Amino acid sequence: MLNKRTHTSKKLKIVACIQARMGSKRLKKKALLKIRNKTIIQIIIDRLKKSKEVDDIILCTCDTKENDILAEHAKSIGLKCYRGSESDLISRHLGAVQKMKADAILKITADCPLADSKLVDRISAFYRKNYKKFDFITNCFPPTYPDGLDINIVPTRVLEKLDKEIKNPLYREYFVTYIMENPGKFRIYNFRNSKDMSYLRWTLDYPEDLNVIKKIFGYFKKEEGFFMADILKLIKKNPGISKINEGRVDKVIIRNIRSGVYHEEIKKIKKQKHEPR
Repeated sequence: MLNKRTHTSKKLKIVACIQARMGSKRLKKKALLKIRNKTIIQIIIDRLKKSKEVDDIILCTCDTKENDILAEHAKSIGLKCYRGSESDLISRHLGAVQKMKADAILKITADCPLADSKLVDRISAFYRKNYKKFDFITNCFPPTYPDGLDINIVPTRVLEKLDKEIKNPLYREYFVTYIMENPGKFRIYNFRNSKDMSYLRWTLDYPEDLNVIKKIFGYFKKEEGFFMADILKLIKKNPGISKINEGRVDKVIIRNIRSGVYHEEIKKIKKQKHEPR
């Protein structure tokens, strides 16, 4: 059970949508890797369950055979699951939000086992109070929090709008970056950290990242019982932890968007357009 909400604003249903698939090329089957006998998916769920503002949680995975194991895992731990297109993330997330009859999704990826429920609550509470004013709430445009604490809240009405308007396959996959690329079309609110800590890498995408995350969990007794401030204190005392994966830090921030993979795709498209036929 998720913690009972204490807010008094309009009752809007926010569902945390964990985006995961088995086809990760850099760290194989990372969503089902284990730390302390719990899968990454289970760890994220336990951390999100401490939230007072999130109403429910659903796994949002692909409908390919390769991902049957993820759906089976969700069933075995009592986690709701929606399966959809691997590359069309608009339709997949829209299907999940419609299944849950939610007003908005809080998009979390399986890359984020250090998801911070206090930060989730702060951003979700802001959305509840300002849902009429903004189309997209984020904390990574530009990024100022450690990579791995990314939170994006997308109202259902915005997902429906994107589904109708976006035809380009690239942006149907990278729909969050599409919103960021079009600040004139969307009312965006970005949470900035008091200090830029985007150079810290707490996400899970490479073996080095797994080593960092294992070390962090090793210092705390409960997987869900520590937060960003606690990790920062730990790293201050043990700076060697951050050195383990510092070579993997994504330094590609263009137009306030951090994603080397996305920007590389844009480069390829532009190059193809200018190549002689």
